[in-house]
Amino acid sequence: MQMKAAVARAFGKPLTIEEFTVPEPGPGEVLVKVVASGVCHTDLHAIDGDWPVKPTLPLIPGHEGVGNVAAVGAGVTDVKEGDAVGVPWLYDACRACEYCETGWETLCERQRNTGYSVNGAYAEYVLASAPF
Repeated sequence: MQMKAAVARAFGKPLTIEEFTVPEPGPGEVLVKVVASGVCHTDLHAIDGDWPVKPTLPLIPGHEGVGNVAAVGAGVTDVKEGDAVGVPWLYDACRACEYCETGWETLCERQRNTGYSVNGAYAEYVLASAPF
């Protein structure tokens, strides 16, 4: 199955609309059919590449997506197909460092972020990590 997504291929350039294969959720992941996505200034930093830690291109930006669960990966029990969900900035973290163990996953040195280090919600479908 195919989907359309807005893609950053070069920093500071307009996004392009392209076709991609809809990703399949792996263990602990959910596939979300995006209904809407906000535009945060963080997305603009990702697209412009003007932060010290730049995302790897090509990239589908967007970390403020909302939609409905279209499929769940192995081990996912907290949500089911059809549930309404939000797609957060924090995609995942190590869950073992001092920050993660005290509820400060956003400070984890191994965190990954939706629309920055993993593809985001400027697409018809996006993967999200069920625990986050």
